[in-house]
Amino acid sequence: MRAWLLLTLANLALGDEASGSKSASNPSGGGKQGYKTPEHNDETSEQKAGYKIDNSRFARYILTTLAAVVVCLAVYRVVIQSIRYIRTLTCLNNDTQKYFKMPNLAFGAVKQHLLYAPLFRRRHNREIHLAWFHLGYIPTRFQSLFLAAIIGMNVTLSVWNIEWSGTRAAALGHLRNRTGTLSVVNMIPLVILAGRNNPLISLLNISYDNFNLVHRWFGRIVVLQALAHSLAEVVNIVDKGKVV
Repeated sequence: MRAWLLLTLANLALGDEASGSKSASNPSGGGKQGYKTPEHNDETSEQKAGYKIDNSRFARYILTTLAAVVVCLAVYRVVIQSIRYIRTLTCLNNDTQKYFKMPNLAFGAVKQHLLYAPLFRRRHNREIHLAWFHLGYIPTRFQSLFLAAIIGMNVTLSVWNIEWSGTRAAALGHLRNRTGTLSVVNMIPLVILAGRNNPLISLLNISYDNFNLVHRWFGRIVVLQALAHSLAEVVNIVDKGKVV
């Protein structure tokens, strides 16, 4: 069921690339019914095709970036497990060895000040409440940097290469399509990180609580992008005075 849902989301998010290329090769729409004359168009067909290609390309950027993060974490785990295995074999067969006896001060500092460090001084994993609503826990310093990078990437891609200097209707239409596409794309990691049977838990040796933290923030990103998508469409409809 989850695999079917992920395939559906991927097709929805990335399926615009083919339609965008087709529109670019046939900008007149083939004389189909519903074609608007140039004086009623807020943007040309070539611009619309370019926007669709941008949306598909940015969707692939997000998925590729997340896949690269998973690969880096998998390599990190392999390296750590290999070092532990070599250390065990060395200590069992050589009582006089001193290499693994000495602590790694550099890696210890990284863990102390980045990987396991609380975000604010001594506050670690403290609950966040808004009135009666539980919003999760304060992340660690490394988790905060990762979440900030994800949020920054989504904000940047949501507004990048939009013709803000053009007409308001064209900019809103582009923003609507962009945020809608990225919202669907972010549903893919949202679904993957949702369950306790997430295959990445055993693959990366990361706890469910950490994945649940990221899952919550992806949910917030999806909701905000969906709201931006809906708001842009509503404003565009109000400006035109009718439903197109």
